[in-house]
Order: sequence, then C-alpha cells, then structure tokens
Amino acid sequence: MSSRIILPLDNTPWEDARRIMQRTRGLVWGYKLRRSILERGLGAVAEVRQYGKVMLDFKLYDIPSAMTESLILHITAGADITTVHCTAGYDPRAAGMPADHIAGVTILTSTAERDFRRFYRGRTISEMVEQMARQAQDRYEYLVCSPKELKQIGPVQIKKICPGVRPSWYTAGDDQTRTATPADAMRDGADFLVIGRPLLKAADMLEALERTNAEIEAAR
Repeated sequence: MSSRIILPLDNTPWEDARRIMQRTRGLVWGYKLRRSILERGLGAVAEVRQYGKVMLDFKLYDIPSAMTESLILHITAGADITTVHCTAGYDPRAAGMPADHIAGVTILTSTAERDFRRFYRGRTISEMVEQMARQAQDRYEYLVCSPKELKQIGPVQIKKICPGVRPSWYTAGDDQTRTATPADAMRDGADFLVIGRPLLKAADMLEALERTNAEIEAAR
C-alpha cells in the first residue's frame, strides 16, 4: 500500500520530529516541514529522506528573483515538493526552473468566507480557487487547496494536495474551517492529504494512522 498521507511536522522541534518519523516510516507518503529546517538548515532534508519524502512548506511570496533563489536551494537540498503562493504570480518557466517540484498554494484552509471577503472583492472562495487552479496547471505540478473546492476544480489537470482533512472518527475542534473526511476528499479528486492533529494528538498514533489509511484505501 502506498499512503497518500503527508504528515505535517511544521511546528515540531527536530528531536520530536525525528522520533515521529522513525515510528511512521513507511506508513505515510512523507513529511511537511518548516521548523526543523529553520532549526537545522536545509541539510536536514537529506536526513528526513531516510524516512520518507519531503514537502517544504514556506509558502514563498516575493519578487521572482527572490523566489527563484529560494526554490533552487530547496530543490537542490532534495525537497520533493516546495510551496509558493499562487497570488505571487510566479512562473518557473520564465526563470528557467522546473515545475515538477512546485506546489501553488490557493486560499488557506483556516480562511472562512467572511474573512475572505475582507481581501477579495466580488468573488467567492470557490471561484477564486478555480481561477488560481486554472492558472497553476500550466505552471506547477501541484496545487494546495481545501477539500471543499475539489469538485469545482475537478477538471483542472494538476495534482491536488489537501490540508484540513479530518478523519470521520475525529471529533475535536480546531482552527481549520473548510474541512472534509479523507474518504470524501479522495472521492472528490485529492491526490494527497495533509493530516496533522487527528494523528499527532491521537492516544495511539500508529493505530490512528492505520485507521486513516484504511479509510483512504476504501475510498480509492
């Protein structure tokens, strides 16, 4: 079985992250990182690749030359995926960069419709995400979006990574507002699922991972 789960260790100190990776090796696609890289530098990517694939989630947003500089460093270090904000308008081809490691981030899953309207006039979240997805498919290999927008962007030919995924057995509340179950996200066209708190905060993380992988496989 090839897992579709990306385990986010963004806010986890390095030693704790390494213990989690040792326990979950082979049970997830790989790991989403930020803090560990800030602590140890990009050399940590090679260490993480002993346990799984690597998604660097710095959501780059800057002028093209600055983004290119960071992307070259991330990809050279061995990142399988590295993220940029779609709204930065970055075109890797114009910079002579490969697109196959880059994921365009749409609207954060913590953003509710009422918050969205403060910054984007005349559109809904789903309309804006669809516009971003259509532009991203010619620029990036991946798109990061809420599972709530998957149906709307289904025809767009790009691999879809969905944060804000909550297993059917998870009942705790948190700061994610546009969420779906793993089964629903897979049925609606997700390729990878970022699932954090339901797994990392579980009384038995390995059992939670097993149940969630089974839920994903059933939907596939």
